[in-house]
Amino acid sequence: MRKRASQLLPVAAILSILPLTVNAAEPIDLRDLTNGDPYFYTSDQIVKEDDGQKDLVGVGRPSTTHSKIPHLPFYVGYVNTNYTYRFFTIAEQVLSMIGEGKHGLWRVQESGMIREYRKKDAAGLPANSDIMDAKKLASLESEYSSFLPDESWSGYKYPDQKFTADGRLNYIDLPITHPKYKARYAAHDPIDLPNFFCTMSEADYPYAAEALHFAFAQPGANQVGPLGKRAGLDIRENYTNVLRLQHFPDARTWANVGQEGMDALHVNWKAIDTGKTKAEYYLVERPFFNKPYLFLLAVFDNDNNDDFRYVRPDGPYFQSLGTKAKGLKTEVTAAPRFNLEDGHIARAIGLPVYGVHHPNRAAYGGGGACPMKGGDWGRYPDTSGGSGWATQYEEVTPMCDAVLLDVKFYSNLDGRDWSEPTKYLANAGAGSKSVVYKVTPGEYGVFSDPYNVAHQHVNQDATKIPSEITLVYPVSEKPVGYTPVPPLLHKPSGPVESTSCRQANFK
Repeated sequence: MRKRASQLLPVAAILSILPLTVNAAEPIDLRDLTNGDPYFYTSDQIVKEDDGQKDLVGVGRPSTTHSKIPHLPFYVGYVNTNYTYRFFTIAEQVLSMIGEGKHGLWRVQESGMIREYRKKDAAGLPANSDIMDAKKLASLESEYSSFLPDESWSGYKYPDQKFTADGRLNYIDLPITHPKYKARYAAHDPIDLPNFFCTMSEADYPYAAEALHFAFAQPGANQVGPLGKRAGLDIRENYTNVLRLQHFPDARTWANVGQEGMDALHVNWKAIDTGKTKAEYYLVERPFFNKPYLFLLAVFDNDNNDDFRYVRPDGPYFQSLGTKAKGLKTEVTAAPRFNLEDGHIARAIGLPVYGVHHPNRAAYGGGGACPMKGGDWGRYPDTSGGSGWATQYEEVTPMCDAVLLDVKFYSNLDGRDWSEPTKYLANAGAGSKSVVYKVTPGEYGVFSDPYNVAHQHVNQDATKIPSEITLVYPVSEKPVGYTPVPPLLHKPSGPVESTSCRQANFK
């Protein structure tokens, strides 16, 4: 296979000649310039029997470097809402995510509960069922699930559809400590922090599905930090996949502190000092209306106050905490404070609008206002709708766009930083500390420039080099690798229309 000419064309040239083909037999899919081959960059490289390089990389299409370091797959993809695009690349086991600056976030907080929906054709439990009754466990395990991928949009049930026509439960809410979860979360830290989130993709994110399917299977994925755990991001029934992200050095998170002496509609965002207001960032996959979407999340906690912390002092989750509940903050701070890079500390101010990048939600048939409460999105823009999911507190309000985020992130998918001194050493492919280097022998470094000869300068580095040199490295580690992934079972198809943030689209 030969490389295609489109990879050498500037974007403007490509767009000017759509549809584009190299020849009649090889059309170019501009949504996948790799042509489905994660190793496309070697697609025109074939090592023949008479090529001396065969001793290093073998015959045929090479799969390693000369130093036996395996080639790694490359992926590219994109997602969008409101014709605003975010781009993913994966190269050398590093995912980058580049989108827009100052994207608005909403605050939500998990309640320690999991909502499970009745499966299609399942009988379901009677309306007055005790969810903690051991006799009901078999029905809970077989008839309900937090995600029903085979049922598409219809798997979701609105808050006002709690009961079937014959009085059975269409959904149930279980604490994470329920026996159904086999004590998986028995030692979990109390969930006492909110997250600030925004929607990044369409349903099924079809143009990034291959890239994210790979990324979520790597060792660095589904590793949740201490703040993320306190926000419940490791509850896999709610968050089906999680990838922790790091900001690029010049990217920031911004808090709206307003304009001094003016009302709350006079906005002013200032950079947050993440040295004092601790922050963790995540790309997560979560079902919304029973369809997988991608969301960007930030979790904060201050060193100098407890503004972000809260647990509702009521309900089955709080009861399950037992002695862990002692000392937890049980009142919501309506407007938490952020430490700012300018040295000040200020309360963030939410807005009554849906988002600063949404000037006309009427184009989608209604909406445009901040929901002003947490809980299930439900039938928004009906004013009964909440800001997120049924598993979240209503009293933790969204503070719409009080916080903005620069969408400029990366993540090491192998779970290791490049700053580690033993990562990427050249002996990794050899599998030993000692590596023999074969060279052309001779006397190297003898000066021949007339200036140096006339002044009888002698090169102190001149030396006689033998045909073989053995370098000894401090350690022998395996080269950076990856976890192979099976093909997507249900590969999303395109084209897909651009969608609005959290716009449920039942088709």
